[in-house]
Amino acid sequence: MKIRKTRQDRRETYRYEAYLEKDNGEYTKECIELKPGTDGVTEAWIKTLHSLDDHEVYLNCKNGHPPLTEAEKAAKRQWEQEHEGETYGVGWNLSLDHIVTDDEGDTDKSFVLKSACYVMDEDVPADVQHLRDLVETMTEKQQLVYKLHVLEGYSFTEIAKLMGTSIPNVKKHYDKAILYIKNNF
Repeated sequence: MKIRKTRQDRRETYRYEAYLEKDNGEYTKECIELKPGTDGVTEAWIKTLHSLDDHEVYLNCKNGHPPLTEAEKAAKRQWEQEHEGETYGVGWNLSLDHIVTDDEGDTDKSFVLKSACYVMDEDVPADVQHLRDLVETMTEKQQLVYKLHVLEGYSFTEIAKLMGTSIPNVKKHYDKAILYIKNNF
């Protein structure tokens, strides 16, 4: 579970740990670093990845300490009076990270994710596959704006901050993406 944001002076690249399967079926932990300009990675994608991490940190903090209702606060006060010196138990929202983290703090989600994944193009309706193909043929900025707004639910303001551009510019890319889909679908 990501609990801290990446420092601002370390955001020019994006680093993450992955568990890669060996030939013998075991997994090894490797640190992968994405750099702008290599393998088609752009600065906008790096910013997007860090933004997604920041959002995960926000949600983990928010869900980790949910606000109590007045009834829950009263029950907590009563419990604390009856159990002086003890800590009141909190109903935590558990994540996949919590479930698969071992005693040393290492997290290996790969075996859980492998069992839960499926082939993306398996039994996909033709119109859905056609839409995916259209999105892949858009310009890079149109794809980014379309995916962030439609698939991820980001507002134009948030996307503008991520891309380092103006809101009207983001709206222009979105409108072109929608028009491209309408004309070619």
